[in-house]
Amino acid sequence: MSYPDLYNVEFWWVVGLALIVLVPLADARARKWALAAINLSIFALMLKGGLLVVLGMAAGAWLLLGACAIGSRAGGAGPAAPGLVARYLPRLAMAGGGLVVLGLFVINKLPALGASAGLGRLAPVLSAMGFSYVALRWLDAARVLRDGGRRAPDLAATINYLLPFHMLAAGPIQSYDEFTAQPPVPAPLTRWAALRAIERISLGLFKKYVLAQALERLFLTGFHSQGAYVLLEVQLIYLWLYLDFSAYSDVAVGLGRLIGVATPENFNRPYLARNVIDFWERWHISLSMFIRRNVFIPMQLAGMRATGGRAPLWIASAAFVVAFLLCGLWHSIGWVWAAWGLYQAIGLIICNLYRHFLTRRLGRKGVLSYMANGRIRLVAMLLTFEFAAFGVAIVTYPFPELFSWTSY
Repeated sequence: MSYPDLYNVEFWWVVGLALIVLVPLADARARKWALAAINLSIFALMLKGGLLVVLGMAAGAWLLLGACAIGSRAGGAGPAAPGLVARYLPRLAMAGGGLVVLGLFVINKLPALGASAGLGRLAPVLSAMGFSYVALRWLDAARVLRDGGRRAPDLAATINYLLPFHMLAAGPIQSYDEFTAQPPVPAPLTRWAALRAIERISLGLFKKYVLAQALERLFLTGFHSQGAYVLLEVQLIYLWLYLDFSAYSDVAVGLGRLIGVATPENFNRPYLARNVIDFWERWHISLSMFIRRNVFIPMQLAGMRATGGRAPLWIASAAFVVAFLLCGLWHSIGWVWAAWGLYQAIGLIICNLYRHFLTRRLGRKGVLSYMANGRIRLVAMLLTFEFAAFGVAIVTYPFPELFSWTSY
């Protein structure tokens, strides 16, 4: 069974249940546990016998997150743990939990490998969980808790953070800081807010089932076309992917507003980006922010400390390569996605070096004048659009069936 997608009737049953239960519920504790039950209910509907497996995995994640937080007074109600425990247990919990998450991630991406190890029954459960996203949420929470910045979550909060039913299919990846910052009881849902939320959901459904589907059926051939049409299809499949992917985020954001669950924006008109760095601040924003928080910045800081602040451009370039190779392999384990990650890293490195060159050549005032030039901006946007489009083609040309609207 695949993850709860928009065309699964079970998904919409859970949406109806959430609206009936959560909208009038004003008690914080009752609301938290009710939301946890609703988030689990999707698995009861979709997986025969899989709910206990999901619950067991959530309980394991909760225990490990508690261990990650044990070194800080923020991690629990009592005093901080003794010195050795406080020093080593969070690191061990994060390392051990990270290995478990990595193992489950590999089983999710390579189910044949899991089956050969006698763990084949886990694959459909992990698919239903949207485990690629769950893994990143757990890692983000573990890092924050290990650093001592937040109180350890209880079981209900762990379920609500890791398994939000409306974000399972395609994200976004909510940061743990944003999750803990939201009020336990949202402001009452006004008529105007409800209409805006329904409008956002309707926009997402229209983008996916009208615009994206029409674009695919009328113009996309799975790269079976010949001649100049192949280049046109490269442009169109990028537009299709944006319409289809951003549609999920529109629905998730709209549902989050209706049920009072903070849901981050994931797209901000990426086709208007003027360079690759700007593109990754507009496309799959929650993923790029995760990469920045948990991979790029830690690598950059470690490199700067190791070199005494020398060669910052080389350090940033190395961090881009590692971060986006991992990003590619997060999408799928294989050489195609690794090549995509390297392609993105090269684009980011060139963009970063060009920014540095412009600053040295023109100065800050000159750069501002350069950025304000309308013709330069138009050319930059067109080049960035083509870069993004050919990036999509890297992974769709060898395997166009992966991006069929019926199997996405």
